[in-house]
Amino acid sequence: MREYRISVQGRLLAAEDLEAPVSELTGLSSRAIQTVPDGALTLLVEARPGAEPEPRRVRAAVLDACGAVVETVAMTDPGSLTGDRAELVTRFRRAMLPVSAVDTLAIPPQAPDVGGDGSRPSREVSRGNQAAPLPTLEEITRAAADLLGVPPADLDPAEDLIALGLDSIRIMQLTNDWQRRGVKVKFADLMESPAITSWHELLRLKAGSGTAPPPEAERVDRHAPFALTPLQHAYWFGRRDRQVLGGVGCHFYVEFDGRDIDREALERAAYALFERHDLLRARFLDDGTQQILPRTPWPGLTVNDLRAAPDAEAELLRLRERLSHRRLEVERGEVLDLILSLLPDGAYRLHVNIDLLVADVRSIQILLEDLAALYRGQDAELPPLTYSFPDYLAERERLSAQERETDRRYWAGRLPDLPPGPPLPLAVDPEKVERVRIVRRERRFTARERLAERARAHGVTLPMTMAAALAEVVGAWSGAQRFVLNAPLFDRQAVHPDVERMVADFSNLILLEVDLSAPQTFAERVAALQARFQRDVSHSAYSGVEVLRDLNRGGRHDQVTAPVVFTSALGMGDLVGADVQRSLGRLGWMLSQTPQVWLDHQVVEVDGDLLVNWDAVEELFPPGVLDGMAGAYNRLLDWLLDSDWNTPVPSLVPPAQLAVRAKANDTAAPLPEGTLHGRFFELARRDPARVAICPDVSYGEL
Repeated sequence: MREYRISVQGRLLAAEDLEAPVSELTGLSSRAIQTVPDGALTLLVEARPGAEPEPRRVRAAVLDACGAVVETVAMTDPGSLTGDRAELVTRFRRAMLPVSAVDTLAIPPQAPDVGGDGSRPSREVSRGNQAAPLPTLEEITRAAADLLGVPPADLDPAEDLIALGLDSIRIMQLTNDWQRRGVKVKFADLMESPAITSWHELLRLKAGSGTAPPPEAERVDRHAPFALTPLQHAYWFGRRDRQVLGGVGCHFYVEFDGRDIDREALERAAYALFERHDLLRARFLDDGTQQILPRTPWPGLTVNDLRAAPDAEAELLRLRERLSHRRLEVERGEVLDLILSLLPDGAYRLHVNIDLLVADVRSIQILLEDLAALYRGQDAELPPLTYSFPDYLAERERLSAQERETDRRYWAGRLPDLPPGPPLPLAVDPEKVERVRIVRRERRFTARERLAERARAHGVTLPMTMAAALAEVVGAWSGAQRFVLNAPLFDRQAVHPDVERMVADFSNLILLEVDLSAPQTFAERVAALQARFQRDVSHSAYSGVEVLRDLNRGGRHDQVTAPVVFTSALGMGDLVGADVQRSLGRLGWMLSQTPQVWLDHQVVEVDGDLLVNWDAVEELFPPGVLDGMAGAYNRLLDWLLDSDWNTPVPSLVPPAQLAVRAKANDTAAPLPEGTLHGRFFELARRDPARVAICPDVSYGEL
């Protein structure tokens, strides 16, 4: 077996040599790892809670024996240090190890002289410690005007910016920009008082917490394997065959229809696209890491010649069925594919398949925009990208370590009262669905601006209005008064100018708690939901994926999931812009799928309208349930256009659907023996190695 070596203060040391002094001192097992991106030496020591050795003595033993400074000593439960070191690094970084205590040196002491002058290699280039200047009133006005697309002179500094059309996505962008300048302002602060004068006063009060812009981290090797984000990990793990509602890729499929395409130019553009964006050459390894390949394995444009087919439409439908549920081979670097179908009379259909392991909604927009520009021969108009996704993740981890711990504590306090996902009526146990097939229901909502105006009049955003409408429908069909919706966040932090043009999955998610228990008007409901969203999104450094994991480790008998998703891309512009459609063809059919999700509600912008999609696992639900829910949602949106929001929402469930629900909930049948938690323990006894939550937690361990 190859000896595992760790670079410590400029020297390569065997991990076993670093561990031996701990064993001699304490008799306990330990594992030495090197965390990324800071390269800190960490010792994981197995110890019973209350019987941990003093970190000071552990450090002294290693320093005496090896001349190495241990920056972090973490105490873990006995038997927890299984797997290889790369896996332990990932588990430690993501708080997936049962750690009872962590001791980290604030300023690590110098190691003995190893380089001639006793100096320690610097990891960062300092920019000084002078506090960054706070944005002036004029700068704040210009920033708000830019986001709204109006001249600064047209803005009243005291006017409500949400009422003028500023949405949460753009306020989040502004928050990120000011945080990057060293101002410790939170998204919830800006949303609470959305006016220029209020923001100026808020930033003035924050002056004492302002710091210099943080120093840049050293660049990382972009071709070395690096860890998945929590959401990437959930997608990657869920695509496995043995997972409930798994065995499918998390991907986006879209078709473009046009006439007279240049096949050679399209293929050249595609190769240039793979070359431009690193993550389009990423492969996903069995150990839960990802790696950027020097060259794409894409074999070139696949062409289906249907010009002489007896029934081209039938062939296209068969192709759609296959491609829209295709699982790309991400383990070999297949994350994007383009297929061209040639049709009679010069017509064509372009099929595009994107695995969402490497692309969020904005990345899909960028990918299609760049492909269209490259097809038009506008290579020179695309500035080169020098910053990589591994650089980004390293920078974010370095900058947000303290924030992440604060947010972890916030969610830990929420865990005892956080409800599960909604218990929608099901026709079949999700565990018994062998082949996941997604069916889309959609509506093109043309009265977008009217609905947005009504939302602004009530001081809420359009996305929160639509989330509240979905919550009303889900609550009506599930019968639950409290539940969580899975709410993705497009959390692209502009730590470098290239980030705005990169293709990668920058998304995060929060568990958005819905509370319908009190009699309220719709205006009160959406205001409460928006307030909850604002609080929770300010604590999103600790991902909703991790919160779910913590919930399921907390001893609850019920397996907590969040299978209903609310995805909003409002405020990001058209999903597919006019330039893209002029180059690649008219936007046609599209579908998305996510493993382990029952229902994914999406709202995006298309040609200035709202496109509302319901992508659901059809087999899960009794006949008529999804049609009934989508129909009630559409009626509720229409009601919101003209009705008084200061009244309760009208009844949403038709009598026929109430009968379906009653049948689904009918318990007049022989009851199974045992208890719910008894079934869990029986399964743990029969198959203790079966994965329960993530690759690191089995039923036996729970």
